[in-house]
Amino acid sequence: MRPKIGTESGTKTARKGRGWEDGVPFQAVATQRLYEQVASQVTDLVARGEFKPGDRLPPERDLAKMLGVSRPTVREAMIALEIAGLVEVRVGAGTFITDRAANGAHRLEGTGASPISLIAARRLIEPQIAALAAETADDADLAAIHETFAMMKHTAGTPAHRAADRLFHARIAAATKNEVLTSIIDELWAALFTPMFERMGTRSGLVAQEHGDILVQHDAIYRAIAARDGDAASEAMERHLATTERILAEGEAIDEPLRANAGGGR
Repeated sequence: MRPKIGTESGTKTARKGRGWEDGVPFQAVATQRLYEQVASQVTDLVARGEFKPGDRLPPERDLAKMLGVSRPTVREAMIALEIAGLVEVRVGAGTFITDRAANGAHRLEGTGASPISLIAARRLIEPQIAALAAETADDADLAAIHETFAMMKHTAGTPAHRAADRLFHARIAAATKNEVLTSIIDELWAALFTPMFERMGTRSGLVAQEHGDILVQHDAIYRAIAARDGDAASEAMERHLATTERILAEGEAIDEPLRANAGGGR
């Protein structure tokens, strides 16, 4: 029979008036993102002397197999470690442990949410927002969205491009006339403006797409909304975000040694 609180087989200490906080060995639960767990494993190995300053880490594909995680997760972990100054990425050579890592500086702060998770969240939400905007946008909304698309064209390849991109998506959300949806998009985009996302966007080649495919995709989104075609707007937004996610996840892994230098490469 299940014991009741306060019975002899339950808790004697409860009858003495002792609170749960007195002497019970509970510890605060730490929540870590998956890429942070991977990064923590690397720093733990450094602390134990398994890796020393100047040592090269295995390529991300090998680390992914050893840790049982995806390559994008390993990539996020390496970028977080680089931002913290614990590893150095040398193009065509690999990822190397720094002196700072060996000196016990193992804190990862301010890296932000997983870029892959953020884009996945946007894929769940923004296609539906685009479809709704095609129904609710008025002439002023369409003019505002078109204005931001023009801003994107003129700022491609510059730091101002991301701000214009953010405004493009924010104005589509505003065109739904739903302040909750507008707030959700604002929060998602705020999470994109972090060193983590910016570094990963550059590394993966996403930034290099600003002059070409990215603009074509945004043009298709605007045209579908302007044509009041909700299905086409949703599909155009989904294609755009799927492409973004693919580039972030599969873009060039520059931490791997050049095959030509390794001998026998193609």
